[in-house]
Amino acid sequence: MHPFLLISPAFAPQTSVGAFRWVKLARHLPRHGFRPAVLTGTFPEDPRDDGLLAALPPEVEVFDEYLDPAVLAVGAALRALRARAPLPAGRAGPLVGLRPFQAITDRWIAHAPRGARAAVALARRTGARAIVVSAGPYSACPVGLHVKRALGVPLVLDMRDPYSLHETGNGPPSGLAERARRAIVPRLERRWLEGADHVIFNTRAALEAYRARFPELTSKSSFVRNHFDLALYAPAPAPEPPRRFVVLHLGTIREEASADQIGAALRRFIDRERLAPDDVVLRQIGRMSDHDRACFERMGLTPYIEALPPVPQRDVLGELRRAHVLLAMLSPHVVLRVSAKTYDYAASGMPVVSVTANREVDDLLSYRSDNARVAPDDADGIAAALARHLARFRETGALPVPAPPPAELSSEAAAASIAAILDRVIADSPSAHRARQPP
Repeated sequence: MHPFLLISPAFAPQTSVGAFRWVKLARHLPRHGFRPAVLTGTFPEDPRDDGLLAALPPEVEVFDEYLDPAVLAVGAALRALRARAPLPAGRAGPLVGLRPFQAITDRWIAHAPRGARAAVALARRTGARAIVVSAGPYSACPVGLHVKRALGVPLVLDMRDPYSLHETGNGPPSGLAERARRAIVPRLERRWLEGADHVIFNTRAALEAYRARFPELTSKSSFVRNHFDLALYAPAPAPEPPRRFVVLHLGTIREEASADQIGAALRRFIDRERLAPDDVVLRQIGRMSDHDRACFERMGLTPYIEALPPVPQRDVLGELRRAHVLLAMLSPHVVLRVSAKTYDYAASGMPVVSVTANREVDDLLSYRSDNARVAPDDADGIAAALARHLARFRETGALPVPAPPPAELSSEAAAASIAAILDRVIADSPSAHRARQPP
């Protein structure tokens, strides 16, 4: 059993998207001979699901020691001051995701010095044979490099999303500060990538783009997709067939999966099929801002929207199985990423309409002949794809029968790929070569 240190500031019991990739991997790596010691940092205000910790096997130890208590105290004091003198509300806008050129930092960056010290101590204590950083938070990348230099063990960077090549950095720069950040971010990232022994991306498109930008990655990079773990879902009860046609969107409505984009597609579908609120509903499960609600109101869609709060991971499968078609949407400029919900959708086996410019989604959707990928600028194509599922509902009055989940998108398959990478990295490390030398 090879111990390794996983530096993953986002991890169980946190329920953020960034936590799930490695929670699922950690559950399956012990059967491949790897024992993760996880260094994470859960903020007091973070939503928690302690069931995620309970789902980890005993070989996986979680150490919530990344955060600096002194920094937390300062942050709490500043929040108390702001509460006494709140700033006037700004103009409502959509929720935003990562913007690496506009925000180099992440919320863990002030804790990185403490995290680096804790990482070295934990790696020594557990006898770690390798270091893995779950990047995105990217401030953990230099922490991983620090541990590598201190202990001489190999480093793997698992880039959860692109950083300097993130699509939100493609627009024209605005102002001197942004121009400076655009010069700094690629240089920082190059140092991290050069210092790593292996770099993992989660789509083929991101891997190819990074190899083109950083040719030195060609011999030490690969991609391992996001994935689903069926054991993390509660068994889905047999759903009652809904009286209305249900289109479900899971996850946060945000800048790159915007209410404007989703609303325009729904409006085209409703107008084309001449649907009333009793005929169809868009069920949105996840966060939605006041800006998004106002957008739906402006389009006359409020009677067609059912907004539900986020649900625990264990309840996701049951919700997905209550819909006729699952909708995923990303803006036209997003070509390196695949929506994380795609893998939950695949686990459910239900029909999917994925609106994305990333063509590799075609392979991910091949488990059902009625799945469809539509280009984001093809409003008629989106309406037509939804109409095909509506026609089946009108004919049968029933929900679709789920297809078997594709094994190649499972956490078991992803963990096998990660284990193979760790095997190679550890075998090729200088410490392994020294151990093989005759006395």
